[in-house]
Amino acid sequence: DILGSAARQRGPPADGARAPRQAGHDRRQGAAPAPAAMVKSTSLTKSELSDVLRSTKSSKERNRAVKLLKQFDPIPKYEHDDEGQKSKMQPKKYDYLLAFICWRCDKVKQSNYKVIWNTTRGAKHICHGCYTQLVEREEVAQMRAANQKAGIIPKGFGLGLTGVGDSVR
Repeated sequence: DILGSAARQRGPPADGARAPRQAGHDRRQGAAPAPAAMVKSTSLTKSELSDVLRSTKSSKERNRAVKLLKQFDPIPKYEHDDEGQKSKMQPKKYDYLLAFICWRCDKVKQSNYKVIWNTTRGAKHICHGCYTQLVEREEVAQMRAANQKAGIIPKGFGLGLTGVGDSVR
């Protein structure tokens, strides 16, 4: 159990201070004491936790890794959004719950859906939310082009309808 061993290695604080209690827990009212601070601090890095998430077979360890990974700030990667075409993506629905880190939004996801996106830098695993964003973006671009061709939308006025400068985030 990789995650449990990291929590055991820390041990109690050196200065004898108690772990902070959770809000709403009061010992005078007969409530249980707060659990040991397993969640807020861990000696495992994000890459180590993602390796655990990818390789573990036990649901307990997977759930613990998901919980710890949710504490890390996501660093989204939008550099391949111009390649986000529906023809390059393969959504797949599973009968069981998956736990993975979405490549595009860099968030840990627990879902029955997973999408494999073939980019110029290889296959990437993204979540269903990112898939729908990319597909909608492609559909809006097609609709915009059709409306400009029909003369419904003027070309080049910078109203957010022309597509000029939309690729910059």
